[in-house]
Amino acid sequence: MEEWRVALVTVFSVIGGILVLGFIAEVFARVSAAKFDVKGQHCYVTGGSQGLGKSVAQDLARRGAHVTIVARREAILKEALAEIKACASDPKVQQFEYVVADVTDAKDTVRAVDEAVEKHKMPIKHLFAVAGASNPGVFVDQSKELIQKTMDLNYLGTMFTVHEVAKRMVDGNIKGGHIVMVSSVLGFFGLVGYGAYCPTKFAVRGLAEALRAELLAHDIHVHCYFPGTIFTPGYETENLTKPQVTKELEGADDGLSPEKCSAGLFKGIKRGEFAITTDFIGLVLRCCTRGAMPNNNVVLDAFLGGLGWAIFGAWRLLIDHTVIKYAKKAKVE
Repeated sequence: MEEWRVALVTVFSVIGGILVLGFIAEVFARVSAAKFDVKGQHCYVTGGSQGLGKSVAQDLARRGAHVTIVARREAILKEALAEIKACASDPKVQQFEYVVADVTDAKDTVRAVDEAVEKHKMPIKHLFAVAGASNPGVFVDQSKELIQKTMDLNYLGTMFTVHEVAKRMVDGNIKGGHIVMVSSVLGFFGLVGYGAYCPTKFAVRGLAEALRAELLAHDIHVHCYFPGTIFTPGYETENLTKPQVTKELEGADDGLSPEKCSAGLFKGIKRGEFAITTDFIGLVLRCCTRGAMPNNNVVLDAFLGGLGWAIFGAWRLLIDHTVIKYAKKAKVE
């Protein structure tokens, strides 16, 4: 009987110690997080005319920031800017501008940043590189031109803007800035139907990881956001070309609105997280594919990482089985 008591005390002591360690890690994360206050500062948002980009710009307006949104279509930019202005916490003080630009063009990116800085009469302090698109389809059926277009927008469109803004931050000795890049949960793993898309989001993750330490030396803080499904006009377009097998594998994906994704993104930035997720699957994927990325909470990440290894091994077998089933069905038809 005495042995059982010792065993129980030992088990509960270990559990209690783990919980205390997790609590300490959470407190440390919040206390050590870099200050994020955009009030009165110039924030630059690519892809700011709709979807997540527009929601991010609206949240920045609510926080008192001066905002520039960037996209290719002027008519949509004008409509979005009016909605963003309506969210301003101090409309008499805050300044809102738009710039028409193609972020896949390196020279146009420089011109866009120049124009934004000139309009606001102040340098960019915080960058949100949100512009991107997905074109699902069977990889071998897609054209090389479409695949390159996806890389040009999702990776090069991010990299060109990040490079230009980061260079100016370093050269201008701008301290305490934030650079936020948007990857995807598909930057954690590859999924059938996204052969053109996944590599672009892996590339964004790689860029963010490389720059995190490099720019930290200049007091510039880098974050990478890994959203799951976001219900935007772009998502509706995706479904037009998405293979049926991909739809079955995704299942009844609940997804999130752009507004909820933006709220989760800002929460992660305030906590000082490098890799930010806003849904459970993304959270588990981050933990079990983390590599050398910083922990958000060492205890929770370790637990969810182990859980992920158990879950995703079986899930991968299900994916393989489903793909083979569809392939056999297609041959019969």
